[in-house]
Amino acid sequence: MASSSEPDDSTPAAAPEPSLTRVKNPLDSLLGYQLRRASAVMLADLAETLGDIGLRTTEASVILVIEENPGIIQSDVGRMLGIQRANMAPLAAGLTESGWIVRSRSDGRSQGLRLSEAGLQGAATIRARIQTHEARFAADLSPSARAKLINLLHRLWAGAGED
Repeated sequence: MASSSEPDDSTPAAAPEPSLTRVKNPLDSLLGYQLRRASAVMLADLAETLGDIGLRTTEASVILVIEENPGIIQSDVGRMLGIQRANMAPLAAGLTESGWIVRSRSDGRSQGLRLSEAGLQGAATIRARIQTHEARFAADLSPSARAKLINLLHRLWAGAGED
């Protein structure tokens, strides 16, 4: 009788894992798959780029929209960035509590959003970091190829939902 420490010759050896270089990915030719993969990589890098500022990418986006549009109302920021109303309210409240933005009466019911002094300084840092982040990913693209890619991607999402 064989001891338990000896190999069992009757058990077939496990098949070696195939090399990923020989495995075909049937999703490689799908636009949606490529967009999702590219988006995931870029968003992860951007999150790391902004991490030490203490902002998530959505918060940084809101800050830059407000910087460009002082006095914009919260619902317009949400529509512009595709943020649902239920999510936009706590987001704006958090940025207000953190001292990034201030509110001012816009009309009878609405409050306009503006960047505080700290928000203005922070926006410059955010913009610089995003430019560096973008340059890393666009390094292999000519300026015209980058502009064409942005235009094509915009056409994809802007046309979604149209009949």
